[in-house]
Formats: sequence, C-alpha cells, structure tokens
Amino acid sequence: MDRRFRNLLFGSTAATLVLMLVGLYTAFVGAGLTCERRWPFCDGWLGLFPANWTSFVEWSHRLLAMLVGFALLATLYLVWREQDDRRVKWAVTAAVALLPSQIILGALTVTEFTAVITAAHFVTASLIILCLTAACAWAVETPSVETLRTLVIAAIALVPLHLVLDGSLVVMPLWALVGFYAVSFLLSCGLAAGALWAHAHGLGRTRSLLAVGSTVTWLDMLVARRKFGLDQALTDVGAIVVLLALLAVVWTLSKHSTVGGLSGVRAD
Repeated sequence: MDRRFRNLLFGSTAATLVLMLVGLYTAFVGAGLTCERRWPFCDGWLGLFPANWTSFVEWSHRLLAMLVGFALLATLYLVWREQDDRRVKWAVTAAVALLPSQIILGALTVTEFTAVITAAHFVTASLIILCLTAACAWAVETPSVETLRTLVIAAIALVPLHLVLDGSLVVMPLWALVGFYAVSFLLSCGLAAGALWAHAHGLGRTRSLLAVGSTVTWLDMLVARRKFGLDQALTDVGAIVVLLALLAVVWTLSKHSTVGGLSGVRAD
C-alpha cells in the first residue's frame, strides 16, 4: 500500500483521537455552554473570537474538528483514487459518512446540551474511530500469531485493570479525565484491530476474546463518564444494547477480513 496514503490514514486517525479527547475536556469544563444558542458563533468579538478561557476551549475544539474533517476528506479521496483494498475503502467511507451526523450532534451539544445528545455524540465519535481503526489494521501487514498471543495476554491483564481505574474502586481525580480516556481508546482500538488480525489468521476464539475485550473497554468508558461528572442518560438496558451493537460491528468487520495466505494457521 502507498506510503503516502498510509501516513495520511494513520495521521488522520491519530488526529481524530486527539479531537475526541479535546471534545471530552470541552464537555467536562462546559465550554460549549459559553456560546449558548449562538452556534456557529460564540461570545467573543462579533462572535468570531473567544472571550475567555472556556470559549477558547470551545473554539479550539471547533477548529481542530474542521482540520480533522478536511484530513478525512483527503483520505477518502486518496483511498478511492489510488488504493485497491475494498475493506480499507469502505471503512474510510463509513467514517466519513458519519461526519455529518457528528457535526449536527456537536452543534446540538452547544444549543441543547442534554444528556442524550452528549451520549449520542460520544457514541458516534466512537464509531468513527472504530472504522478508522479497521482501515489502519487492514492497511498494514498482519502481525504474527505470536504477537496476537501477546496481545491476548495484555488484554487479560489490562481490561480488568481498566475496570478498576474507571472510578469504581479507586477514586480518580477529575484532572485525570483526558489521560484515562486516551489510554481507554488506545486499548479499545488496539483490541479491535487485534480481532481483525486474529480473523485473518483463522483464530476464531482469539478473535472473539479480543472483540469482547474491546467492547467491554468501550462500555466501561461510557459508564465512567458519569463517574467523572459527565452526565449521560443511557439506562443499563440502553448500555447493553450499545454494547451488543458495537460487538456486532467488530464481528462484522472481522468477517470481511481476508486471510492473506495464512488461512491454514489455527493456533487456538
């Protein structure tokens, strides 16, 4: 695969993750509320410049979102113009197709800021990063079976640790919000990529274990929002529905992963 495209894909994915973390911080400090119902304007001079720190945070989030959006559009253009892998094409396309909904939800978090809207904004962002993760996983050479075994061992150790550090048993300071979610998304996305690679090796049980680990980690992030003071109105039943939906997405994506000459390898 072309190195230029791969670098753009990886860079866009990393920038999307940074954007999500900035968005979480923006929600935590309530920066969007400084703009009230004046979206896309805010509270500074002519509504075009930040008037204080919180509005600066909101404007920074919007500026970064615009730059990431352009980067993803460029990635979409290149993937259809220069790449042959249909899986990468459709994964990037799905991520970009979700952008309009994410933009609308982002505007609503400023004008309305209800618990349901903020939760939907978080879920949509998670789906975008999941699609980009799948594209990145398919854009690189499939790791060895030994590497996947190491990833499984790491998952067995790190997922329970993540459940402990989400605020349930250990009181986490609010300043740790961004760091917690940075590690959480890296863990969830890494396990999702591992599920795709495991399918490419024909490792059914390994794929299932990694997919479940990825989904449980994401669900814990959703639940942890309340513990960090970020209200969300998903009930326990709703959270389970989201959990099953994300698991189905990872499973479906992995089904489309080709074996790439390693179909005979089965280590589990």
